[in-house]
Amino acid sequence: MEPGDLLQDRYRIEREIGRGEFGVVYLARDERQSVLVAIKVLLPWAKKNEQFRHRLKREAKLAGMLHSPHAVRIFELVETAEQDLAIVMEFLDGESLHELLVRERRLDPARVSRLATQILEALGEAHTLGVIHRDVKPGNVVLQRTADGGEHVKVLDFGIAKMGSGASSSDTAKLTQQGGTLGTPVYMSPEQCRGEELSPASDLYSLGVVLYELLSGRVPFDDENPVRVLMMHNDQPPPPLEASLANTQIGQAVMRALEKEPTKRFASARDFALVLGAAPSTPRVKQWTAEVKDPGQKKPPKAKQPAKPGGGIVAALTRNWLVFVVAALIGTALAGYFLD
Repeated sequence: MEPGDLLQDRYRIEREIGRGEFGVVYLARDERQSVLVAIKVLLPWAKKNEQFRHRLKREAKLAGMLHSPHAVRIFELVETAEQDLAIVMEFLDGESLHELLVRERRLDPARVSRLATQILEALGEAHTLGVIHRDVKPGNVVLQRTADGGEHVKVLDFGIAKMGSGASSSDTAKLTQQGGTLGTPVYMSPEQCRGEELSPASDLYSLGVVLYELLSGRVPFDDENPVRVLMMHNDQPPPPLEASLANTQIGQAVMRALEKEPTKRFASARDFALVLGAAPSTPRVKQWTAEVKDPGQKKPPKAKQPAKPGGGIVAALTRNWLVFVVAALIGTALAGYFLD
């Protein structure tokens, strides 16, 4: 698309505002409503891939279910005669938490608590609908300035979100083979690192990593080798926060969110927010908008409990995929060493 192009005889493209591995985001003007919108479009090579098309459609449906003021609003899913696929969403005039961290390095505990409560409201509604975000990170949280100078949070990018109890390791392998990503290693929960089915507790762990970074200026686990990061999430306790932070309400809440065992974390996003001193409201659940409505979906699905690992060889291989990944990498390194 080029500046000046008109999509669906309604959206006038103004300029490109972002680009990723699979798609590009444009600023456009809705000429019917006379408002600015953002339009996410698959790149030409990606629009021919059914996996990516399915992923974008899923993002539109899942995000369209959410009505929290802290979740990005989806207006329409557009599919043109030329097979272009695009999501029309609200334009967020603000900066991401990632950009904020680059500039300020770390935030004071009171500010982190305020931001966390807003993020938890969006996640809480998603979890009520049986949706797990699965990629909570600073780049997926945008801050907008309010009229009174405050900060209003928006959570975005449900492109890898999953309905129900989460994705199995077979789903992980399938999307990874297509060049996708199921989460960002430094923000992934231990169970996500192992490729297990996920519950809302996984998102709360990821949020714990984000808040840890906002408070301290660093993530708890990091390494140039992403496999080592997965192993650290799985095996190592997070480094303690400095004493001035560890004794604060937000500091203690963050360390609880970073428990390895999901049942030792908060039972819900609301419980997390209550510990921070604020209970997020629970918006009335509505059907998603007409543009992205699924005719076969009568009502939002109920959240499922994580399935317990089954028996047998296949189940054992599924549960221990990380071991095999590490073994393969070690074997490759040794082979290279002996062949040099």
